[in-house]
Amino acid sequence: MTTESKIEILYDHYKDTFENQKVSLQKRNYYTLICICLIAALSFQISNPEESNLISNQLIKDNIGDIKIDFNYINNILTFALLWIVIMYYQINFLIEKIYKYIHEIEGKLTNELTPFEISREGKTYLNHYPWLSEIVHRIYSIVFPVILISVAITKWISDKNQLTEPFKNGHFWFNTLFLFMIVLTSLLYLSNRHFNDFKKNDENPAGNNS
Repeated sequence: MTTESKIEILYDHYKDTFENQKVSLQKRNYYTLICICLIAALSFQISNPEESNLISNQLIKDNIGDIKIDFNYINNILTFALLWIVIMYYQINFLIEKIYKYIHEIEGKLTNELTPFEISREGKTYLNHYPWLSEIVHRIYSIVFPVILISVAITKWISDKNQLTEPFKNGHFWFNTLFLFMIVLTSLLYLSNRHFNDFKKNDENPAGNNS
């Protein structure tokens, strides 16, 4: 394979990989928006349980018919929906970080082939001029948001427990406990992997900081 052919293949792959990364970033924004909506719904439910019940029944009546649905089912569905979106959110964050590292590797290979010309848009050049706003946004995605999710899950569990006369004999409570525990667990695992393990790595390649 000639040098020209190798460069052409690498650069085409570089462009395709970056386009895939933009799709992943859009998905992360989408999951973030859904998470915020679900957190808002659960927060309203925590602070106004009776009003939440009335609103839910009214929405069901307007869209389905005059039927009564146990609010506990709606509670379980909302909590499970948050768990599912949280898992998708963390998965896409891990994928984004891996793709950025891969993009940096491709840039390095292209730079080696094109010396003294350097391709470093997403790597060295970007990180050497990393704006404070991007750093703040990155910290929100990787620290603040998981901490908020953990806080909401714990607060939700305490609220559900206090609203029931015998919570530990209630099947809906146990389902919610499982879902909320999984939210806390996945958030802690994400924080542990993303920050504690990464801090041990070589600081020369802070690839996960692109946002």
